[in-house]
Amino acid sequence: MKRLLKESQLVSHIRRLLKEEEEEVRISPEEYKDLLKKVAGQAQGILKLPKFRGKKLVVVGDLDLQNDKRITDLGPIKVEGSLDVSYTNIRSLDDVEITGYPRYWQTPFDSVMAARQHRKKLNAQDELRQENAWDINNTDREGEMANAVFTYAMNEGLLSGLDEDDKERADEIKIEISNLENQQENLSVEEENYDEMYNQIQEQIDELQDEWDEIMSGKVDVYDLYPDGGHYEMYRFTSLEEGYEFAVGTYQMADDSLEQYYEDMVDDAKNYFSNDFMENYVDGNEVAEYFEDGIRENIYEDPDGYGVTKELSRSQEEEIWLLEMERWAYENEGVRFPITNATREDGDVFDFEDEEGNRFQYKNTSTDVGKSNWVLYKDGQVVAPHQIYDDEDTEDHQDDRESRISDIEYEIEEIKENPDGEPNEDEIENAVENELYDIRRDPVGHLRDYGYDIDNFIDKQDMLKDLVDNADYGEALNGYVGTYDTIDINGTDYIVMRIN
Repeated sequence: MKRLLKESQLVSHIRRLLKEEEEEVRISPEEYKDLLKKVAGQAQGILKLPKFRGKKLVVVGDLDLQNDKRITDLGPIKVEGSLDVSYTNIRSLDDVEITGYPRYWQTPFDSVMAARQHRKKLNAQDELRQENAWDINNTDREGEMANAVFTYAMNEGLLSGLDEDDKERADEIKIEISNLENQQENLSVEEENYDEMYNQIQEQIDELQDEWDEIMSGKVDVYDLYPDGGHYEMYRFTSLEEGYEFAVGTYQMADDSLEQYYEDMVDDAKNYFSNDFMENYVDGNEVAEYFEDGIRENIYEDPDGYGVTKELSRSQEEEIWLLEMERWAYENEGVRFPITNATREDGDVFDFEDEEGNRFQYKNTSTDVGKSNWVLYKDGQVVAPHQIYDDEDTEDHQDDRESRISDIEYEIEEIKENPDGEPNEDEIENAVENELYDIRRDPVGHLRDYGYDIDNFIDKQDMLKDLVDNADYGEALNGYVGTYDTIDINGTDYIVMRIN
């Protein structure tokens, strides 16, 4: 049952907390460094100064003490920020409260922390050992990969394992030690001979541990291999005994690793591959697409240079229509030369005058689309062909008409031969396609001619695929010796290599 505080006790407790808060001394990193000079670099001496004796020292801000070899201990202080004591002789930071990130590279404490981490890894592997988690006949993917690495390391002479008899005895010893430790825990401290019994059990444990150490001397089992992150898309295991690092994975993992390995290289191809190699992967379609708009623009600006004809302009088409109608009026209606003041009215009405001042209109009276029925009107009245005038045509009239018809044909031909309208769209597209065809046939040459870097036009996926398909796992993924082996575990092939 919890005991409730009396009011006076509660007030006293609050006062004590407030007093403790008042006894906190807060200083800046610069002030701390100045104090450090006063105590000749003996940081724990700061807490013995009258101002700080019996009080909590808080450094507000990032404290950088690196390279000061005099520092071995900071004592129980708090740093509200990061602390850097790299390249000092600091032995421990256990009493230091740090709200930011601690840095202690190349210090005695660095070795202490490394040893702690190593012990933590050993304990984790010992738990797996007790559970027999990596029994090759009954394990998961991680266990299979660990056994693949262990087999590889044994084959390469990197690790020495136990024979079956030693392995069996080592397992028995671990069970016996575990049972004895349970007996120790179950002893009652109230028993008269508690110390004697406890020590006897401890002696048995020590003897068994000595036997186990002797068996394991220079020998390891699969649990020596600690799962230690990844190597590209493969798993990495580290030997806790020897420090060797290994990469392991299925063929798919190894292929994915190759792809990851080459991806950055392909993205920055010009800094990794020669031009001769990159030329094999220049994408002609991409080069053609890049230049297409410029080519089309050039053709529009100089269609003649690409053999593209122009269309007739609207004014030229109108001029030809008027000339053709004039010729028709001479040939088929018998209008006398010269026709003057010719215009086009209301779409398909040819309006003109002859030399006598008669006003004519030549109309298409057909209402059927695509058909024509031209009728000649003289001063608003329909007139039959060649019955326009009251008097007979003279030879001069006929000569004038024929001469004008010849001139009209010449003028029409001249206009058609000198179009001043837009370039022919079909011919432009043909010209563009011809240019693009030439680029696709020799994209590298085209890029060189115009001074472009070819790495901007390579087919990266095609290059990446070829690099992966043709790569050697060891040479690409193993920077240590460039080799690998394939180990079969329970019907699955694993790629294994030492990587340090």
